[in-house]
Amino acid sequence: MCTLTFVPTVDGYLAGMNRDELLTRPAGLPPEIYEREGMKLVYPREPFGGTWIAANIRGNLLALLNWNEIDIAGLGEKRRTRGLVIPDAIIEKNASSTNAHLDRLSLDGVFPFRLIGAFRNERQLIEWRWDGTGIQQLGWAWARKHWFSSSLSDSCASAERGRVCETAALDLEVGNANWLRKLHRSHEPKPGPYSVCVHRQDAATVSYTEVECDRSSISMRYLFGSPCLKDNFDELATVHMGSSLAAQHFG
Repeated sequence: MCTLTFVPTVDGYLAGMNRDELLTRPAGLPPEIYEREGMKLVYPREPFGGTWIAANIRGNLLALLNWNEIDIAGLGEKRRTRGLVIPDAIIEKNASSTNAHLDRLSLDGVFPFRLIGAFRNERQLIEWRWDGTGIQQLGWAWARKHWFSSSLSDSCASAERGRVCETAALDLEVGNANWLRKLHRSHEPKPGPYSVCVHRQDAATVSYTEVECDRSSISMRYLFGSPCLKDNFDELATVHMGSSLAAQHFG
């Protein structure tokens, strides 16, 4: 259950992601900077190590949404979490090597998902869809785009949130960080399961992650809880293209 927004900028991109989860699920941990196989990475994570969004020093972004429209009845038992896909694949340098990595990756026992990849250097926006038996690749224009998921109905979430996003696109500030944050705390037309900022009795938007990538750095800002309840971020982690690192914790 999530809403993801991608917006290209002059020399990179902005991305915002609401993470919607059951209130009984353990809270996620804030973004940290990691290094694996010589690649510097930044991402928040679940306590067991999986993540829903990550970026690397090459300017690549991966974000994952559950694909709830696929019937899982014939897929057998879930043996591995979808959240482990991104930490495995984000070490790749470009779109081509990421695609090859996913082709090699065993996804047996992983339930359906949609994986979105933004590759700054190539200006490529790619979506991979895993239906439990095979993976399909879709290419999108390097342009503003939104993705939506809901455990109640992906199609209903896409219809209602999509209308809100298209109305927001008429705003004079469309595409800047303030616009992105306003959109991801939106309750239009009313707070509920299909509003961008989700409010249900059993689930809600539990965090907002914002990624800003330009020619010199990738910054990941993180807000705990519902974005409608806060004006400021709780955490900031930045990876500089010159390989220096920075992380800040706000009081």
